[in-house]
Amino acid sequence: MKVWPRPPEEPFPPPFQAMLTAILARAARVQGGRTEVARARQRALSQSGTFVGHRAYAPGDDLRRLDWHAFARTGQLFLKLLEEEERRQTTLLLDTSASMLAGEPARWTGTLRLAAILGGLALRHLDGVRVVAGGTDVAFAGSAGLSPMLQHLRVLAPRPFDPVAAAQSVVARGAPGRIAWLSDFADPAAVERALAVLRRCSARVVGWQPMIAEDLDVPLRGWLRLVDPETGVAESIAVDAELAAAMREELVRLRRRQDRAFVSFGYPLQRFPLPAATDFGLASWLEAAWSRRS
Repeated sequence: MKVWPRPPEEPFPPPFQAMLTAILARAARVQGGRTEVARARQRALSQSGTFVGHRAYAPGDDLRRLDWHAFARTGQLFLKLLEEEERRQTTLLLDTSASMLAGEPARWTGTLRLAAILGGLALRHLDGVRVVAGGTDVAFAGSAGLSPMLQHLRVLAPRPFDPVAAAQSVVARGAPGRIAWLSDFADPAAVERALAVLRRCSARVVGWQPMIAEDLDVPLRGWLRLVDPETGVAESIAVDAELAAAMREELVRLRRRQDRAFVSFGYPLQRFPLPAATDFGLASWLEAAWSRRS
């Protein structure tokens, strides 16, 4: 049986944007208030810091950091990377594989909303933000970068995703700073290889797994409808107690493998149960704001 793809869901309707504004305002108060934000702004505008290398210029970067000597030698634009700037950079690495379309609410929509919160918090605290997803690598900076970042996230679409190639792409652009990797981590072996790439450049990685109901449990009895997200082919199978037990054991094994992949490199893995598609309550999403502090 062929199932036609459902129309794309608007990830950032007005209720979500209102909630995001409230989260950013509350996070600013909790994490230091006006005095600390003013200090952060002063640091962001300063030119002090230890030179640690170069990275390629991306739209939105501070033009004062361009290295014209490097341009004269290579004909390409590079930014001088200072130690202070490296600490302030946040990279959002989004898994765009077809498996992200699974679930109700859709994991993909929830992932975009979680990315908007994490990126918005970084911009609110004057971090530069890179969004690496779907073969694109786009930088945003300052509070004015929030709206363009939301628009960029809105038009992203699932496409083939290779974790190792994505990690290599992140590293190739220079020091990635903090990395928030949003994924279902469906292939722990590939995840481990990608983390090894990121570890070699001393990146600080936090894995974010937006959890859907199917990640947590399986029905005890009834019918289970399986849909291949790449082909749209669907099949319904009867679930009895034996099959339910086997599926539950497989979920436990998968979670353990995912945990081992992150623990072996000393990185945390945050599992974030996605709220319902129409749930835009602060209490449902604030966990992302508080978890980011670490």
